[in-house]
Amino acid sequence: MRYYEDIDTDVYVSAPGSYEVTADEIIEMGSRWDPQPFHIDPEAAKESIFGGLVASSVHLFAIAVGLGHTREEPTAAVTALGFQELQWHAPARPGDRLHLRSRVLNKRLSGSRPDCGIIESRSEVLNQDDQLVFAYTSAALIRRKPAD
Repeated sequence: MRYYEDIDTDVYVSAPGSYEVTADEIIEMGSRWDPQPFHIDPEAAKESIFGGLVASSVHLFAIAVGLGHTREEPTAAVTALGFQELQWHAPARPGDRLHLRSRVLNKRLSGSRPDCGIIESRSEVLNQDDQLVFAYTSAALIRRKPAD
């Protein structure tokens, strides 16, 4: 288990997994959560500014969160505290293989929970060509190492 004390700042960490985006999943997620033609209709998507089917913002966020949980050693996370600066840089298309890279920007002890610390991170989702697709900053409450 990775505790607050084990987390270094200003070091890039890549999640070990990757995720292949499929047309069926883009359509399913888009139909349920963001029914825009470029998410749900391959023919209409060809006429959009994207020139084809692309994953919705909620889909990319879900992939990013899922990839964050693929680390071999889980983090002693208590809860997410917030997400800011969500930015979509490039579309994710069917067949794209996405991976996650994160960097802890800063950390501090919690003023209200002495058994926890707060980390702020910048996470980036990149495609198979290492092109930045989606990025955000977040804060999370992380347990401190138990006293021996």
